Amino acid sequence: MAASTTAAVWFFVAVVLVLLHATAPAIAGAEDEAAALLAFRRASVADDPRGALSGWALANATAAAPCSWAGVLCAPAPDGRVVAVNLSGMALVGELRLDALLALPALQRLDLRGNAFYGNLSHATVSPSPCALVEVDMSSNAFNGTLPAAFLATCAALQSLNLSRNALVGGGFPFAPSLRSLDLSRNHLADAGLLNYSFAGCHGLRYLNLSANQFAGQLPELAPCSAVSVLDVSWNHMSGALPAGFMATVPPNLTHLSIAGNNFSGDVSAYDFGGCANLTVLDWSFNGLSSSELPPSLANCGRLETLDMSGNKLLSGPIPTFLTGFSSLKRLALAGNEFSGTIPDELSQLCGRIVELDLSSNRLVGVLPASFAKCRSLEVLDLGGNQLSGSFVDSVVSTISSLRVLRLSFNNITGQNPLPVLAAGCPLLEVIDLGSNELGGEIMEDLCSSLPSLRKLFLPNNYLNGTVPKSLGDCANLESIDLSFNFLVGQIPKEIVVLPKLVDLVMWANGLSGEIPDMLCSNGTTLETLVMSYNNFTGGIPPSITRCVNLIWVSFSGNRLTGSVPHGFGKLQKLAILQLNKNQLSGPVPAELGSCNNLIWLDLNSNSFTGIIPPELASQTGLIPGGIVSGKQFAFLRNEAGNICPGAGVLFEFFGIRPERLAAFPTVHLCPSTRIYVGTMDYKFHSNGSMIFLDLSYNRLTGTIPAGLGNMMFLEVMNLGHNDLNGTIPYEFSGLKLVGAMDLSNNHLTGGIPPGLGTLSFLADLDVSSNNLSGPIPTGGQLTTFPQSRYANNAGLCGIPLPPCGHDPGQGSVPSASSDGRRKTVGGRILVGIALSMLILLLLLVTLCKLRKNQKTEEKKTGYIESLPTSGTSSWKLSGTPGYVPPEYYQSFRCTTKGDVYSYGVVLLELLSGKKPIDPSEFGDNNLVGWVKQMVKENRSSEIFDPTLTNTKSGEAELYQYLKIARECLDDRPNQRPTMIQVMAMFKELQLDSDSDFLDGFSVNSSTIDESAEKSS
Repeated sequence: MAASTTAAVWFFVAVVLVLLHATAPAIAGAEDEAAALLAFRRASVADDPRGALSGWALANATAAAPCSWAGVLCAPAPDGRVVAVNLSGMALVGELRLDALLALPALQRLDLRGNAFYGNLSHATVSPSPCALVEVDMSSNAFNGTLPAAFLATCAALQSLNLSRNALVGGGFPFAPSLRSLDLSRNHLADAGLLNYSFAGCHGLRYLNLSANQFAGQLPELAPCSAVSVLDVSWNHMSGALPAGFMATVPPNLTHLSIAGNNFSGDVSAYDFGGCANLTVLDWSFNGLSSSELPPSLANCGRLETLDMSGNKLLSGPIPTFLTGFSSLKRLALAGNEFSGTIPDELSQLCGRIVELDLSSNRLVGVLPASFAKCRSLEVLDLGGNQLSGSFVDSVVSTISSLRVLRLSFNNITGQNPLPVLAAGCPLLEVIDLGSNELGGEIMEDLCSSLPSLRKLFLPNNYLNGTVPKSLGDCANLESIDLSFNFLVGQIPKEIVVLPKLVDLVMWANGLSGEIPDMLCSNGTTLETLVMSYNNFTGGIPPSITRCVNLIWVSFSGNRLTGSVPHGFGKLQKLAILQLNKNQLSGPVPAELGSCNNLIWLDLNSNSFTGIIPPELASQTGLIPGGIVSGKQFAFLRNEAGNICPGAGVLFEFFGIRPERLAAFPTVHLCPSTRIYVGTMDYKFHSNGSMIFLDLSYNRLTGTIPAGLGNMMFLEVMNLGHNDLNGTIPYEFSGLKLVGAMDLSNNHLTGGIPPGLGTLSFLADLDVSSNNLSGPIPTGGQLTTFPQSRYANNAGLCGIPLPPCGHDPGQGSVPSASSDGRRKTVGGRILVGIALSMLILLLLLVTLCKLRKNQKTEEKKTGYIESLPTSGTSSWKLSGTPGYVPPEYYQSFRCTTKGDVYSYGVVLLELLSGKKPIDPSEFGDNNLVGWVKQMVKENRSSEIFDPTLTNTKSGEAELYQYLKIARECLDDRPNQRPTMIQVMAMFKELQLDSDSDFLDGFSVNSSTIDESAEKSS
């Protein structure tokens, strides 16, 4: 018995020893891996704001650890080693060091996406042990610089690498032999070597995404050995004609190709698609391709599931019927071209498999054929921006029960609005856009009970009447409502403003009345856009608005609101546009608006605000980040009648409104001279911005003008006129380097005009009239070129354009200056204007060219935007300055130095005539250039000149020389215009005769204007 007991004890001891022997390496391995992970945290994580890695501690390094740590995954026992690390979305910050992680011998998957890791990754060392990584995702961080060629080269099994959404500029090739998927999209890549290797290299990649970078030049051809099946180079800066053999010789494994959003051009009518037999996705959208028809050889791509040729603008002709041969086609987009005629009935042969059909923004007429009623799989139908008419919505569209998105805006659809038939026949609808048609009737009461999934309802710019039904509050999923520019009356139902998912509530330009319900954001704070302007609302601004912390655009303009601005606006940190103008508001201007660190547009004009201008308004200067309203469509009605009309202008939310309808809006005609600018918001700054528009005019403000307003370096419009302000014009206003319009008129300002205002190169309109200013008008810059009316009613002011200083009005007319002196004054004034305008033009035209190059990309992203006949440019969205643009610009859209010369000629005419380049009251439908040419043709040149310049014969003779130069600059034939160097030489010759030394500092030989640039481009 004792012997058997002893044997049992020894057997137990032996088993324990075996187990200990087996467990020891596991414990040691766990400790090593824990140490490696902790080394990574120490080296790479400088900040862990959420404490995501707080549980990573050596004390927890048991056999089960670090497998129990956050983001760490281990293989099942008995292996137990770390096979995956997932730290995605943990907000970790630090300079990434991968060394320690590469030492984990079994690590196969590494996910660091969505953090704030930074560095250039060039420090990564070669791990002494084999790297087992198979999948690596480091997207959405802050890596920059050039990716090293040896990056992760020791990872022999690496198949997938995602470095998208960083700031890398190049490198990264040659690719690891095992790599099959590479995503470098949304970086700053411009490395031609990387691009060429990606296309021409014989690597093993199957998936390659280089989209949204900065690659330029022509599209390389794919090597015959390429294994790529998915290739995306969209939204770069590549240009030129497509390689003739690109599609004819693509490897048969290519199934997905996107070159969208570049600058490719050329006629593709006969392009050879011979090698596209296996393509399932082809996206050539948003380029500059032209064609009299879609290439017939496109029919070779018989397996296409997605075809997108949108936004090329020049593709024309009828929609080809060969598209019906694509038996697998699910998504067809031909939007934004010049296709014309009717929608072919044959296209309905795609029904049964087509899911998305986008034919918007073409020139299609007629109706949607009745045969489309059988499209039982169609979910998205976009026919907006055409000239369709008839009753096809009732008879055809309403029978497509699978529809989720319907966009029919900007057509010629008339009659009663089709909401009842759509609600009955299309129960899955989520988006309805019927804006800018000619639909009437009332909005049906029970819309939401029939369409429970409705998210967006766009009905602007129609002829709807009746009231806003409170039953819209039953649409629990409703995010956006736009009912603007209709004839709706009554109150806003409180059921709508408490919708839990509401993002956009836009109802401007109706006849709505009553008080705005004080229940905003009661069930959520998703509201971003609240535009209720130009109605008949009364009462006060609802205090509940201060709960809407995500508000971006608020407009209550043109109502009859009373009371003060409720306290709490300072909490609206995303607020970018606040328009309270043209109401009956009173009380102080809230100082807390200065703490709204996104506020770029503040319009409080035409109210009864009292007290001082809070110096705190300038406290957000230098702090405003760019981009929060980028891409928002707007129309700006600029007041060009001076202080005859209140305010500097009006900003309209412009989504879904026909320009001609806006042109007929009564507010447009309140002033004798207005101009409408149409476009999209585009910031000039990224992180150090300021307000761009400040209008506090026509109130009862008192006190002095805060000097801090002069620090708003991006301010473009400042209107403080028609108040009771006193004190002096702050000398700090010389810091407003981008200001284009400044109105300080009709106050009680004293002192002189700061000379620094003459250094503001973009100042195009200054009004200081009706104050108590004194002293000479500074002669620097353009201050002497403004009309007398801009300085009138200041008894102490003198100098050009007012009578000279020292002149006694009681002695009658101004004593005549000597002929030579007058001539010098005339010549000096013209030459000052010449030099100044030349500097302004150089800045303006360089900006114009750059923005024109970028404009196409912006238009791709903004949908339907159309300029009014009188529209032009705003300094925040420049797309061609009215009256200055040469005729060839509208044909080629190409900025050239000869175009600059033309624009310079217009400025010279302005100086000679004292007239604006476009002035309907002066020229009607003509402009300054056309008027001058007509006057010369009729031998009435003497009537061109500003009378203040023609007091002497010698001075008038000199003006004719300037006019001759201007006419040469304005030749309709670009090749007949002089160069800017030649223009300067002409003025040099005139200078010798006028005894002026103003141009002595300009050297013709050292001109910085590149006259040869366009020849080489």
